[in-house]
Formats: sequence, C-alpha cells, structure tokens
Amino acid sequence: MDKSDTSRQVTKWESLDRDILGLIFSKLSLEDFTMHASRVCISWFIASHNRTLWITVDLAKAKLQEGLSLKNVFTRMFKFFDIRETRRSLMTVTKFSSSVPKNLFFDFSSYIEEEDLMFAAARMPNIERLALPRWCFQSKNSFQIAFSQWKNLKTLIIPDDYLTGRFEFQAVGENCSNLTNLKYLGYLENKIAKLIVGYLKNIKKLSLRCSFFSRPGLLLLITGLQKLEILNISHSKELDMIPDHREVVTMENIIQAVNEKRLKFICCWLDNCTVCKSRSRFDTFWSYGSKHWRNDEINEFQF
Repeated sequence: MDKSDTSRQVTKWESLDRDILGLIFSKLSLEDFTMHASRVCISWFIASHNRTLWITVDLAKAKLQEGLSLKNVFTRMFKFFDIRETRRSLMTVTKFSSSVPKNLFFDFSSYIEEEDLMFAAARMPNIERLALPRWCFQSKNSFQIAFSQWKNLKTLIIPDDYLTGRFEFQAVGENCSNLTNLKYLGYLENKIAKLIVGYLKNIKKLSLRCSFFSRPGLLLLITGLQKLEILNISHSKELDMIPDHREVVTMENIIQAVNEKRLKFICCWLDNCTVCKSRSRFDTFWSYGSKHWRNDEINEFQF
C-alpha cells in the first residue's frame, strides 16, 4: 500500500467543524433537526444547541415543506386543530433554544390555546419579531401575561377575523413600547382602526397586504398614527359596507391624506394585478393568506 494513502486522514462526520454542522442543520426541518440529527452523536448534539441556529424559530417553515399531495392536504386539515402538535413543537424548541430566539413565527393555520402562548412567552422572552397564527384563541388575561414578557417586541404580524375572536391591542400597547411595525391580515373595520390608533401609537410601518379594509378605517389609520411612515395595502380589497353618510370617505380623501403626511404608500394596480385577479370576491385569507402571508413589500415583515 502506498505510504501516502496510509497517512491520509479521513474526516468523520462527527468531526465536522461545528460551523459547517450548523449550516447543514439550518437547512433541515425542525423535526429532522431536533429529533434525528441531534441524536447522532455527542458532537452533533452539542452543535444542535448552537445559539445562531435558534435566533429564528420558524414553526411555519416545517409545514410548508410538506408538499401539496392529497395525503398531506388531509393531514394538514386535521393538524389545523391539533393542539398537541403545536405544544409539542414549542416544548421541543425550548429544550434546544433556551431564551435565545428573537424571531418566532407560528404556522398560519396552527391552533394555539392560552397555555401555549404564555408558555412561549415565558420560555422565549427576548422575541423582537412575532407572527401569530389564525387560530389563536386567547383570553384578555393570557394576552396580557404573554405580551408583558415581550418588552423587546418590535414587529408584530397578526391574522384577525370574525371566526377567531378579536385581538387584544390593549395588552400589546400597554407592554410593548418598542413596537413600531404592524402587519394586520383580516377585516379592518373602523372599530379595529380605532383600537390600533388608540393603543399602538408608535407604529411607523403598517402593512394591510392581502386584507379587507373600510375607507373610514384606512383614513383613520393614516391620520391617527402620528409616527406612520410606510403603508402597504397591496392586494387588499375594500369591505362591502352599508354607506354611512356621516363617514363618506373617497379614495381621493385617502390619497390626499397620504400626500399630506408624505407617507410611502404601497399599492397594486388592480386592473393589472394577477394576484388580485385570482382572488375570489368572497375569499377571506383562509387559503389565500396561508400562501402569501410570508411575503411583503416591507422588509420587516418578510420571514
């Protein structure tokens, strides 16, 4: 045997540089990463606790990797209301991440109860960017307890509609003074706009992308949020509402208010927008939002 062959060192998997392991682990799904790769050997177990891997906890990413087969569609339908799945994911994540995470993204269609939200807040108190799921059934008390932990919160992404109950803006406003970015997916009525203006006074960047809005509500946000700098209403539609002669607002009024405040105003040309054309008039953000909510023209809302 050639001497050079015997002296050649063969790198073993367990001897891989931890930075390289971290890069590999970051490409895996949450389940493959935590339940399989971390159990290969001591070296991989230690590498799986690398702080850089846990800056962002994306529970939605794993769901998107499932594909669109008929089997997966039915599986996801049952998982929408599988409380144990979300709770199990949160418990697994916190075993590895400790209090490191700064970004926490729930799956759009996951279901979380009061205990889940409070558990996430207690174990991950340093969250700066949070995306909540549609099925987020919470009491005022659970919202208050959770957001009292998230003092560093800067960006909040929330789906909100008639089916899932109303979001407690007061709890956020009273606890999260650093919050400057809000993405709202749902039905922006006048009363919702009043809550946002009343409690979230420091908002600078607001996205209503893929939502429904009333003109009075939209105008109230523009004039009421004194620090507002950027407003995104791309792919949004107007709510069909009974006209109220006390609140006659035209799009010209809205454009005028935008110009007076010198806002960066992001919208799409409805006649030429393929996304809007493909959206049913009666479509909520049930299926639509789950596909598009991870995207936004405002960088702070990108996953």
